[in-house]
Amino acid sequence: MYTVESEDGRVHKKAVARNFRADSHIEALKERDRIREQLEREALLEELVPAAAKAPLLSKFMRDQIDGMLKSGVIEKTTHAKYHSEANLILRFMKDVQVSKVTGAMVRKMDQEMLAAGYARETVARAHNALKRHLYSAQEKGYIASMPITRSNRPPRLERKDPNGLDEQTRRRLLGIIDGMPDTPFTLAIRLGLGAGLRNEEAIGLKWDFVDLEHGVIKIRNVISMAGGTPIEKGPKTAAGRRDIPIDPDLTKRLRERAKNVFGSEDTSNLQGLYVLGSDDGTFLRHADLTRTFRSFALQHGIYGTTGKVASFYSLRHTYATMLLRAGVDAKTVASLMGHSNVAMTLNIYASTDPQARAAAGAVVADLMAQR
Repeated sequence: MYTVESEDGRVHKKAVARNFRADSHIEALKERDRIREQLEREALLEELVPAAAKAPLLSKFMRDQIDGMLKSGVIEKTTHAKYHSEANLILRFMKDVQVSKVTGAMVRKMDQEMLAAGYARETVARAHNALKRHLYSAQEKGYIASMPITRSNRPPRLERKDPNGLDEQTRRRLLGIIDGMPDTPFTLAIRLGLGAGLRNEEAIGLKWDFVDLEHGVIKIRNVISMAGGTPIEKGPKTAAGRRDIPIDPDLTKRLRERAKNVFGSEDTSNLQGLYVLGSDDGTFLRHADLTRTFRSFALQHGIYGTTGKVASFYSLRHTYATMLLRAGVDAKTVASLMGHSNVAMTLNIYASTDPQARAAAGAVVADLMAQR
């Protein structure tokens, strides 16, 4: 039994039955008082925030928000699919209550159960922050009076992961292996990763429209990302992602030969709309095919990165960055070639994790300290 006050000032009593277990009479009384306090707090919230009583379920609120952002052009299809995936993960571990009834305790429990289920800290943190974003929207719409996720309720702390690039010896060995193979979309993808630092989606989405064989430059203007299992072509995620990258003469020659052998012309102006790593009918190399094929290739040839793990296609991009920094290319130029929005990102990821650079620094210190 708890009390509520109506608009006419009358006080009414409401009876609510709740079943619970307690080991003693004292515990039962404590639980009763806790439930009563919670009900009275919810009643007060409904009085102070009238919209709270009509708040939609969390599932409907999140999905409506996400769909609304897509319709208004705030997000693209790939982000729309990603946000829905995050919402589905949240609802797997969060009770689908009215959005006004989400509590900090529920969020903490969600985080803990996700971690216990084996989800990576990064995944749990993304879900936590996605829920927080939705709750802020609910607060703006008047469904909740205050944000239930406070400073004391933070997502799991992320563990720093060093980039799994290739050391110089492994990089040279990899080049030696593909030098002995015919040029295919797969081997050319490796060369684009090692020699231009392209991401998976950038290599797959590269079109002949943006290949300047005369000057040895490729231009990143479009990518092919996955949205709910469907490939979507779009522009780079950020303005920094649109960039021009010089390529070496050997790769330029191989691309020219591919244009001639596969498409029948070295004149790339005749190949508008076709993909460099695609076929003459306009189809492109698929994400999963490139990822799986490279992993199998790396396992077969023993290609491991500096962290001791088997290399992935993304390891080639890491290798490109560390190779340039090691060779003395200034960090601002490397950031530009990598498509990073700022130099700090490049330095934080790569400059401090290159084992050969650390060894060289140690040798310099040893030499300086030996001077008398």
